[in-house]
Amino acid sequence: MRPYLAVIKDSFREAFATRVLWLVLVLITLLLLALAPLGYDTTQAVSLQLSDFRDPRQFVTQIASQSDNESTPSGYVWSQLSEKLKKNIGEITEETPLRQRRVTFERVRGELNETLQRHDFYNEEVWKEITLNDEAKQLKKRGIDQLSDDDVARLNRLAFDAAFHKHVVAVPAESTSLCYLAWDFNQPWTVEQLQDVVRTTLLELVKYLVGVVGVFAAIVITAWIVPRMLDAGAIDLLLSKPVSRSLLFLSKFFGGCAFIFLSTTYLIVGMWLIAGLRFGVWSSGLLWVIPVFVFVFAIYYSVSTLAAVIWRNAIVSIVVSNLFWSACFSVGLGYVLTDALLNERRTATIIPTGESLLITNQHGSGFEWDAEFQTWIPIFEQPGGGGLAAIAVPYPFSGPYYDSANDRLVALRVPPTRRFRWGSSKLVMAKRKDGWDLQESVAVPSGTRSLIVNSKGEILVAGVSGIYRFDENAAASGSTVKFLGLNLALGGDADFERIDVKSDHFWMEPFVAALSPNEETFAVVSGDKIAILVKNDDDKWESKRRIDRDNTDPAIVGFAKSDVIVASQSGTIDVLDASSLERKAQYTPFRNNQPQLIRTSPDGRWVAVLFHHRKIWLFDAQTQEPANAGISGQGDITSVAFNRKNELYVADRFGRVIQYDSEHSFREVNRFNPELDWAESVYLWGLSPLHTVFPKPGEMDNLVTWLLTEQKTISIDNSDNLNAQRIVIDIWQPLWSNLAFLAVMLGFTCLIVARKDF
Repeated sequence: MRPYLAVIKDSFREAFATRVLWLVLVLITLLLLALAPLGYDTTQAVSLQLSDFRDPRQFVTQIASQSDNESTPSGYVWSQLSEKLKKNIGEITEETPLRQRRVTFERVRGELNETLQRHDFYNEEVWKEITLNDEAKQLKKRGIDQLSDDDVARLNRLAFDAAFHKHVVAVPAESTSLCYLAWDFNQPWTVEQLQDVVRTTLLELVKYLVGVVGVFAAIVITAWIVPRMLDAGAIDLLLSKPVSRSLLFLSKFFGGCAFIFLSTTYLIVGMWLIAGLRFGVWSSGLLWVIPVFVFVFAIYYSVSTLAAVIWRNAIVSIVVSNLFWSACFSVGLGYVLTDALLNERRTATIIPTGESLLITNQHGSGFEWDAEFQTWIPIFEQPGGGGLAAIAVPYPFSGPYYDSANDRLVALRVPPTRRFRWGSSKLVMAKRKDGWDLQESVAVPSGTRSLIVNSKGEILVAGVSGIYRFDENAAASGSTVKFLGLNLALGGDADFERIDVKSDHFWMEPFVAALSPNEETFAVVSGDKIAILVKNDDDKWESKRRIDRDNTDPAIVGFAKSDVIVASQSGTIDVLDASSLERKAQYTPFRNNQPQLIRTSPDGRWVAVLFHHRKIWLFDAQTQEPANAGISGQGDITSVAFNRKNELYVADRFGRVIQYDSEHSFREVNRFNPELDWAESVYLWGLSPLHTVFPKPGEMDNLVTWLLTEQKTISIDNSDNLNAQRIVIDIWQPLWSNLAFLAVMLGFTCLIVARKDF
């Protein structure tokens, strides 16, 4: 063993003798010194940010609708805006470009922030009907004249939040701003938001600075190690000793890897200390990036050393390594683009309608099964087209759901962007008698997150502003308020009737709600609370039982007979007693993979939970145990549903739907399987298998992402909505394929070294 350790030590001595190594160490030191002054300052939170508004247009419409009544908070706030800005707001229509709308609202936000700084903003008479929180009451009790400027601004913001809680996210106690030496970037965040920004920045730095630039720099630095060993005189001296040729080569190989390991450790540990000491982000996952990076380097280095053994030239080794990278990149890019282009053809929702079976694809277009021609017939299409335009575009609906009482589909059309949502979610409907022609209806109350259609055909919506019933007669009579091109229900007084107890209101983000199969119970997961609602004597939904959650992670909720099923972002599924909310069981079927949706059979016995990595988990409420069912397509399932006979439908591939009989051990009873076209066939039987067996060093980024975020999916629109489509991070397939490739390359190179005459 001693001769081989001597070879590794010799590699280090040669490395330290080169100027390239010292140059790399100096560059790393300069980078760390440049990052070290980053930090943050914490101040009292006051300013309104774009992200604070649930829907900018509904907020502006709300205050404009009360322009003649300055005794209300809405009219009072409207009166504080400049006349020029009011005129600009009135000129906005549906045809106004999004950029112009955003500029106008930025001006609204700017003027509001200036107004919130004034000592005369809070008016007792205007806010007399508004209930302030405890912090605001304490500030008010001290007397506005006795408050500092910062405390006055804080009181104003708390009063503003209380008056517009349906439209504005409540401000936290403190806001945090990023700073660098004496410069303050003046971008208020909470500490948690800033730490998320730091984690995201670390992820990007590691992926591109270390994973791309660092790898190729390491290849250049180490490319000469093996060719120099094979020089005449050097190899003769080494082979004159009683050593194995293969072990001699491996010693040089691991010497190069160890050299890179030390350089990487210096950089990553430095970044880890800066993130921890300056921002409180002590990410153990960042330290695990060190062996991941060295592993990625070893993959490319195995190609470099093979070329070095064959041609004994460092330049050739670098060129061959780059050609290998190009081949991996081309195959990976081709697979990713093809998968993204074809992804819109996958099924997003399955809608059994009794007489027929409908589906929607990921683009939001609807199809009906034609049994005669064994294919899906389009019934409605989404604007914007498919192809490249559909890549990374979120699914535009919540639903559709089938309303059997009126033989129609009901859905929420969701605005396409979350960062600046100038536009509300709107009800859309399609009736069978009209050929399933999709028609847009009215905007739903701000903050709506869940859509429910009960057996009577009533449309219910639930969100942070409350639970509402859609009044179709009011909508038909045109009683809604129209402003800025928006058909708006203000506070549930126009097209929507509020049906929960206002005094019991505690809703906050993240929010999700579900109605039990017998329609006697509402389950709500809101922030750090889980609640059960039942109807009181006034026909209002009232909280019967409420408990605290362990966290505020996003979740989805459903029912199983007398149980509530809560599936959290962490991958855990809690089975709770619906009356007491006591936990009866907890399952983690797929570790920390995130759930996407819950579907319950009409009789309440069967619950299907679909996860974002395209596998489903079945629960039998009768036996209180997970169901052991042989469901096809696990790992490629995109939607599930139950029909009125409690039969299960499962969608996989490109439009294939399989029907299972739940009463007979989920025996397959029918297939809706359209013929694949040439693109789908090439993807399934050609490109996908090639990508599976091909080495994927570039996809080790997935492992880095998982280590730093602890999430196996990435939201397309940065939302916390688990129902929304997400990009799944596969960490195991790249790991195993790369390990196999590395073993083959090193084994083949050892064989050449053992047999070649040097």
